[in-house]
Amino acid sequence: MRLIAVVVAALLLSACGSSTDNSAPSSALSPSSSPSSVPVPAAVECTKPANSAQQLICTDSHLFDLERQLQLAYKQALGRPGADQSAAVAAQTSWAAVRDGCAQNPDLHACVLEAYQTRLVQLAIADPATVAPPIITYHCPADAGPLTAQFYNQFAPPTAVLNWKGSQQILFLLPSGSGARYGRQGSEYWEHQGEVTLDFNGTKVVCSTS
Repeated sequence: MRLIAVVVAALLLSACGSSTDNSAPSSALSPSSSPSSVPVPAAVECTKPANSAQQLICTDSHLFDLERQLQLAYKQALGRPGADQSAAVAAQTSWAAVRDGCAQNPDLHACVLEAYQTRLVQLAIADPATVAPPIITYHCPADAGPLTAQFYNQFAPPTAVLNWKGSQQILFLLPSGSGARYGRQGSEYWEHQGEVTLDFNGTKVVCSTS
């Protein structure tokens, strides 16, 4: 009987040891982990806004609606087949810092509004489903550098995406008594009778469409 008891005890100890060895640490990554596990920058938390820019978003119905639109567009971009999720998260995080930086802007509302409009345009033009308008090339002074533009009239507001000296400029349709005028804080595009006057943060250039 004593021998049988010793054998049974040995078998029980062996079974316990085998169970312990096969258990995985709770922190281990599952082989089925997917890119969708990439952390997503949080939306504005209106119960505790971090700064005056976020406070404004929570109290302004139009800005709050843009926040919701942006979160939806961003999640769709992350879920797009072949999307570089790490790059998308980095871009969104960088953008959020720019938006929050509007807290230091004298015209807080205009700054926050343009921040949302700009990011929505960036996500839209990166979407393969968006119909891209033709690229217009302008004739500018030799020292002004090359300038091209695409006009997305299907966006709200209608948007001009300029490329000047390799830098992207996103401008929005503005009221104009004559010609086509687009702008944002610090920058303006005004086309009238084939002549285009540009002002990029104080740098003024005159180009032509022909």
